[in-house]
Amino acid sequence: MIIKTYEELKFFLNMFKENNAELLIIESRGGLGKSRLAEDTLRDSHYLKILSHVTPMQLYILGHKFKDLPIVIDDCDGLMHNDQNISLLKMYCETRETKRVSWLSTSKILKEQGIPMSYETKSKVLILTNNFKNLSKKIGALSDRGWFIEFEPSDEEILNKINEIKGYCNLDLSVSEIDEVYNLIEKHSAFCDFSLRTFVKGLSLFKQCKKLGIDWKGILLREMRLNNKLILISRCIENYETDKDRVKIWEEEGFSRRSFYDYKSKFMQKSQGIPKIHAYTEKPSTIAQNQ
Repeated sequence: MIIKTYEELKFFLNMFKENNAELLIIESRGGLGKSRLAEDTLRDSHYLKILSHVTPMQLYILGHKFKDLPIVIDDCDGLMHNDQNISLLKMYCETRETKRVSWLSTSKILKEQGIPMSYETKSKVLILTNNFKNLSKKIGALSDRGWFIEFEPSDEEILNKINEIKGYCNLDLSVSEIDEVYNLIEKHSAFCDFSLRTFVKGLSLFKQCKKLGIDWKGILLREMRLNNKLILISRCIENYETDKDRVKIWEEEGFSRRSFYDYKSKFMQKSQGIPKIHAYTEKPSTIAQNQ
């Protein structure tokens, strides 16, 4: 299921918190705040959080110590390098109410800590990942065992979220300075892929450059990696009334007619709901050279 808003994402996280989802998988590209939102939602709950770097023995022991409590597996690609971790993960992700988890070899450590070689748990599982396809190659098709959510917010939704968190920034910057960073990202948002991290990095950059008297805008724009083809599309749409004329300019820059419509569609999707965008000021002759 594809969802587009943070409100929808919060709905499913609350569903998990309230024990109405045995398995919840949330996939999105990095930097959109899914981990932070999960932490905020579960703030008052007692749960086990598993990160990438954990040994199979640690995973088994922690699962017993937090038996019946929710398990949050965040950025778990690192777990996949060990077959024992994969086997354990499959057991924890079973969607039946009671799961049996087993350690299949004798262990002095388990004996010393009084942990059985097999135990039952009612723990529910939340998986946060940037690439579920890579994950599912290792642990099998889980998407139909629980709720599989693909979080794909629009640029407008991300900008709204950045606007929402502006008031919580504490970097000794004034409101106007924080707004200056936000405004730069908003102005160029249709020409790149950006995230909440872009804003956070921009604030830190602003603070450092302010102290040294350096131009922070150029640095941040380089970090944002503006897509010159989207810039050219914007210029064509702004300066020419028909696609016939726009395609002519596009082809003069060395691009194919078919790619024009692909990039036009992408640009229109990105710019939808964002204040009117004025074409970037870079000269057209540099566009093809930068691809």
